[in-house]
Amino acid sequence: MALILLSGSDWTSRALLRAQLIEEGFDVEAYECVEELVRGLWACKTTPALVIADLFESAHPSEDVVMLSRWAKLAPIWVLAGHGGAEAESLDGRGFERVLYRPIEIGELVQAIKQRLAG
Repeated sequence: MALILLSGSDWTSRALLRAQLIEEGFDVEAYECVEELVRGLWACKTTPALVIADLFESAHPSEDVVMLSRWAKLAPIWVLAGHGGAEAESLDGRGFERVLYRPIEIGELVQAIKQRLAG
């Protein structure tokens, strides 16, 4: 079972995405913020199959981008951002596997994750 680490301050979106990924057979650990997610990365005994960080409502988007970019060579990271948000301006060239912009439907996101982790 593939391990996915997920963070996002919007608990509703985080819970819905986590529930749908679990329903699809993934092992998912969810965190409220990137700082907690990074602690989870440190604690992992194996590299997660995917890390998803929703920075859309982050209290510290610039700091979160810096923290995540330090892990981008060690784990595949997808970042969700808002168009024109403070976090969106600093995402290019950080080594993230994929940058997605809101709004995005959870079903579409789950399909993209399933395709990425297939095989």
